[in-house]
Amino acid sequence: MKMQKGESRVGCILYILIVLYIAIMAIQVVPVLYNNLQLKDEMGQMASSYYQFHGHPEKIYEILTDKARALDLPIGKKDFKILRRSKSIEISAHYEVEINFLFMKKAIKLNPEVSKPAYNF
Repeated sequence: MKMQKGESRVGCILYILIVLYIAIMAIQVVPVLYNNLQLKDEMGQMASSYYQFHGHPEKIYEILTDKARALDLPIGKKDFKILRRSKSIEISAHYEVEINFLFMKKAIKLNPEVSKPAYNF
């Protein structure tokens, strides 16, 4: 009977440690994914308002780079790509974020992409 009590305590401690490790990983990963989503929203707004800048993407690059800097993302002007297709505007970005998972470091590659129809009024 005494051995069974000890085994359940060790199992309980093990499960608590596993849950804590998962919580720590979530605390580090969720902000990165949320910032990526905010950047993608900004890219969608810029693609929708492409013709407000009279087809000059330099201002769009500047706005997107400022947004990335505000979100503490390691991304620069050269990492964004703006393509104008026949009936749509496509904006994409490619970057890596390194996350420390207590025992190892992992680089996560993020590639937000947005495609919006182009309306020239």
